[in-house]
Amino acid sequence: MINMFDKIDLYKKALDWAWKRNEIISNNIANADTPGYKVKDLNFEAFLQKSLNQEENLELVTTDERHIKESSSSQDNSIEVLDSSLQMRLDQNTVDIEQEMGKLLQNSLYFDGVSLQLSREINKWKTVIKEGR
Repeated sequence: MINMFDKIDLYKKALDWAWKRNEIISNNIANADTPGYKVKDLNFEAFLQKSLNQEENLELVTTDERHIKESSSSQDNSIEVLDSSLQMRLDQNTVDIEQEMGKLLQNSLYFDGVSLQLSREINKWKTVIKEGR
């Protein structure tokens, strides 16, 4: 059985993903006229994996300076450039404004849905606390 805090944390991660994806899609739209710009999107699986790994906060401990050093790769692997070579314009830009607007709408609806679920979960716990006297 999933407890209250795990559920709220899951909603938080879903909202974080939607927020980050919104930023990326908005950036795609803003660069619709930039020559050579390639469309980007957020890879959900990589974002989730990165999110889960951040929770663990495992630190590499070494006892000798000759041991393998922890890699400090700060590159975000969850953002990927989409292969849209079939729809490339003459200026090598791959942004299709209608497609990006559709993704933005879909992402906004997803964000609203998760927000509503989170609100309902919090209201359930408010009710339990108030009625539990």
